[in-house]
Amino acid sequence: MEFDFNTALLIHVGALFYIVAFLIRDELKLRLLVLAGSAFYLLYYYVFPESPLWDAILTTIVLALANLTILFRIVMERSMLALSDEEKQLFAAFEGFTPGQFRQLLKIARWRTAESATELTTENQPLSNLYYIFDGPVHAKKGNHAFTLSAGNFIGEIAFVLTGPPTADVTAPPETRYVEWDSAAIRQLMAKSPTFQNAMMALLSRDLADKLATSVQPDSVIA
Repeated sequence: MEFDFNTALLIHVGALFYIVAFLIRDELKLRLLVLAGSAFYLLYYYVFPESPLWDAILTTIVLALANLTILFRIVMERSMLALSDEEKQLFAAFEGFTPGQFRQLLKIARWRTAESATELTTENQPLSNLYYIFDGPVHAKKGNHAFTLSAGNFIGEIAFVLTGPPTADVTAPPETRYVEWDSAAIRQLMAKSPTFQNAMMALLSRDLADKLATSVQPDSVIA
């Protein structure tokens, strides 16, 4: 068969895309380059031989589809696509989290609206949940001090960090909107990913620091 340099160049361009892809750490760019390389291989398998290499074409298509599946997951993990308005508003409060890390939290989150006065924590009683006040206030009592916390605060963060009981009674009045997580489920995510753990601990530390900065008395911090 007569050698056609321009057509044969397809296989070399495809290989070049593969080589460059494997030299890149960013997985999104890597997947895109591999996909581009696969496209050139497909053109080569179809155009260059006397008859298309259908086995090679089919195999390359299957690999490209697998690559596209992972590529879609990466894009979803890095973007705000498909998030509701409430979820986007919540994400804005989770400073330091990537969209992918935040989506992991969303999978185990339970959105609640208090229909009546709802007790979230009881002083010195075991607590298995972590809460975030999304909309509305909560009422807290610690010792002889009673006070109110507004939306944007975590409840139970010190108990979560120290794996001990809370040191305050916290009640959500009717219509308060809050998010609830099972503490054990969050710890499982933290155990799987050091970066997730760092983001979570930094977030809770900032929440505690904000409470300390705005509290009139040191012992008014929710634990």
